[in-house]
Amino acid sequence: MKKYSLNSKHNLVGNISYQAGLSIIELMISITLGVLLIAGVATNFIGTKESDKMRSAISEMDANARVAIGILRQSILHAGYPSMYNVRLDKPFYTASDGVLTNPRCRGGSVRRDLQTPSWSLRTRDSGRTDVITVISLADNPCKTGSTCPNTNINPNALVYYDCVGGGFDRRDSRVTECSADPKVGMKDPTQAKIYSSFWVNRSRNLYCRGSRGNTQPLVQDIEAMQVLYGVKQDDGSLSYRRATDVEASDQWSLVRSVQIALLVRSSTEVLKTPSDKIWYTLLDVRRRIATSDLRRLFRVYTTTINLENVKKGALL
Repeated sequence: MKKYSLNSKHNLVGNISYQAGLSIIELMISITLGVLLIAGVATNFIGTKESDKMRSAISEMDANARVAIGILRQSILHAGYPSMYNVRLDKPFYTASDGVLTNPRCRGGSVRRDLQTPSWSLRTRDSGRTDVITVISLADNPCKTGSTCPNTNINPNALVYYDCVGGGFDRRDSRVTECSADPKVGMKDPTQAKIYSSFWVNRSRNLYCRGSRGNTQPLVQDIEAMQVLYGVKQDDGSLSYRRATDVEASDQWSLVRSVQIALLVRSSTEVLKTPSDKIWYTLLDVRRRIATSDLRRLFRVYTTTINLENVKKGALL
């Protein structure tokens, strides 16, 4: 057996290499760099999360505004619609000069024209935080013959026979025929074949619609305020946009050719880190103040202009 001495160059212990490790200074530098790196990642993560939250809130507001304006546009485009029978209306809106509405019976007296007519509070008017607009159109008869419409009896020329919440859309309901402007089977007085659609914003910040052939339904939430201006045709052909009160005072509803609408929309949740300094927002020509409890929410104003093509000619565009 081969023997090794302690002093031999082949000493096994002498061949083992040792590592001294990190000094305290190197360790502190490493920890500091690690903390800075983690802090940077955390800050970036938080910033990204806040940005995503902001973008999500804005997208939601944009979507609510699109839906609200789309619904308003669809109904207001029907304002003054004379039906396919070209029965002219005096004006396209229900206003104070109309007084309290009654609900006459339809052809034969068996059913009433509507489930409900607009209440006096829903006349087209200016009002505090939200304006009210009630659109009038005359009802087509969606059936070719008879009092109801199976699929083989649908009148393809019928364009308007239901309100803003879909009331009257069911062609199996005899009211859609007997309460239409059809001179043969509809209302004896075709000018009474009116469909009303009323819009306003309630205290819970929902855009509501009440249809005369249906009922009352919330349509879009987080609508803070709504203002409506009416474009009155001038002698030179231009439009002068006025509030409902001014149009009513001058009895110029029959001259309204366009409608401007502004919606103040808020985010559904609080997204701002600190309360906003902005408490006033301008819609069209009025300012609305938001609640102090909402200063961490986002607010935006959305506007649109709708031309009343049916006031000028019979065809619905």
